[in-house]
Amino acid sequence: CKQWYQRRVRGRPGAKGPPGDAGPPGKPGEEGECGADGPNGQWVGGGPTSGRKGIPGEMGPPGATLDTTYAQVNQYVIHSQTMFPPEIPTGRNIPGWTDFSEGRVDFAAKVMEGFSSSYFGTSDGSGTGQPLSSSGSCIRQFKIQPHVECTNEVCEINGDDYSVWMSIAPNDTSKTFGEFYPQEEILYETGLESRVTDYISRCIVVDSIYPWLAIHSFTDEVPSCPQGNSYGYRFESYKLWEGYSLISEMADQGKASSQDLTLPGSCMKKFVPLSTARCSLSGAAGKPYCNFARSGAVNIYVRNSKCTSEETETVGPYSYGDQREDMDYY
Repeated sequence: CKQWYQRRVRGRPGAKGPPGDAGPPGKPGEEGECGADGPNGQWVGGGPTSGRKGIPGEMGPPGATLDTTYAQVNQYVIHSQTMFPPEIPTGRNIPGWTDFSEGRVDFAAKVMEGFSSSYFGTSDGSGTGQPLSSSGSCIRQFKIQPHVECTNEVCEINGDDYSVWMSIAPNDTSKTFGEFYPQEEILYETGLESRVTDYISRCIVVDSIYPWLAIHSFTDEVPSCPQGNSYGYRFESYKLWEGYSLISEMADQGKASSQDLTLPGSCMKKFVPLSTARCSLSGAAGKPYCNFARSGAVNIYVRNSKCTSEETETVGPYSYGDQREDMDYY
């Protein structure tokens, strides 16, 4: 018999087989690190700090007027310094004003007219002044003594009490200021009231939705209206009138009507060295009277800063003239 055995021998590697099928997706990896900062971008259109200009917006609604519901209304007084009521300022007669009112009240509306009042005084030396921007400085009817003194026991009309009114500004003709006003007491008599009232300034009270402010130059030059076109402010302002910077009308020594220099009552269209009339129920003749020439009365104005002299300077006499019942004459 024969014995057989089998010997196993490792062969050479076979050829590379074809790719197998794709396996299932693996799990997400961990978050990587932040990349480096990219380069600075470049501006496209506009300025260095602004973007590209957008398209024009739609036209907004009309602005508020005195006819607008819930409009915030301010009240002011205008004094004519003449025997005629002043005109009502409107947007149509203000240089540069754009009227968007569409027929509505666009700037100001008259509430009332009257006589320009300045001060009420009592026999014991007390009293109170009316700022010329306040509606309290415009009284419908002229009265020699429109006030009464009251205590806990009694109210009485004292003949020594007095009222002070703004007088008219003299017109410019041949007479000096001292010659224009009567130097004696003028009696206030029935039927002859115009002998006094023709010398009393008229006024109107107006409502306006716009704030009115007075700007003083402190020089002999008319200041310009401030405009908000820088530093983030956006507003426009327009000139209503120009005049002289009044600080106070002093009726008697120490008794004055002082003005807030930010309000229009401190800007008088006409310069008058003395512009008050003192009226009382008991004059030298024991009758109601008014006096336009008193030694204790003065007007105080803002000084021109260009005047550097510290010495007392006398200016005058002032050249003025007769009262004329002609509005165009002023």
